[in-house]
Amino acid sequence: MNSAAGSRRALLPADPLAGLPLTQATAPSWITVATADVDALLIDHAHCELKAAANARAMAGRYAERTALVHDLTALAREELRHFDQVHSLVRERGRTLTRPEPDHYVKRLEERTRRGGAAAAALLDQLLRCGFIEARSCERFRLLAGAALPPPLGDFYAELALAEARHHILFFDHARRAAGEQVADTRIAEIAAVEAEIVRTQPLASRIH
Repeated sequence: MNSAAGSRRALLPADPLAGLPLTQATAPSWITVATADVDALLIDHAHCELKAAANARAMAGRYAERTALVHDLTALAREELRHFDQVHSLVRERGRTLTRPEPDHYVKRLEERTRRGGAAAAALLDQLLRCGFIEARSCERFRLLAGAALPPPLGDFYAELALAEARHHILFFDHARRAAGEQVADTRIAEIAAVEAEIVRTQPLASRIH
């Protein structure tokens, strides 16, 4: 391991849930399942980054009057596209090409259990919080992958990515608190955390990020 990679790994917390709003840890067996097919994992990861970029751009258009949110979302979209380019390069280096994305049942179930319509304020709050929880779960799993027995340079790559991803859920939660007020947002965060935990407990394990 080079010194830069070692420094990045040293910055990762010993507890993969540290600093995240998650109340349910990923099952330890996920690492074994996820890394059993590294190519499938990387292809799914590439699609996750593309979806994150597309979602950030779509939200920026939908809430164009919210100047601060638009600024942060467009910066996030650029970062997610850079991450996609990095993952796509790893896929190609392994002699693979992207396949069509498969349905993300984790995200679908989270959408089904939270508000997507109705009052505009409530829908915005839940959309921001959904995005925050998805980013937090990705961060936890990147931390797990950083410590896994992966072929070079994947372990170092996930250590670097985990550090970047740790900021993303904060962006969404901060805007949720600005939009709805701290008390309302924090109450809803606790409610969605319980829903997200149940989804993770019951979600089948696969060579996927979610």
